[in-house]
Amino acid sequence: MMVLLHQLLLLLILKMGGITMAIIDVYVTLIIAGRRTFVQVPASLKPAVKTELEAMGLGTDGKPLETTN
Repeated sequence: MMVLLHQLLLLLILKMGGITMAIIDVYVTLIIAGRRTFVQVPASLKPAVKTELEAMGLGTDGKPLETTN
């Protein structure tokens, strides 16, 4: 049953955004957790990782962006 669930999850990932999107999500998560830095992200993924972080209100360091009022 667990193997079937993993296969279904993988199929959904592939259909909904592919492997690249999953890898981008992993890098975003690692940056937020402090396990990786933006410098460590492969150059080909940096624009997408930066976009995802900014969409979450975060900078490339994984910390909240400063807001000016």
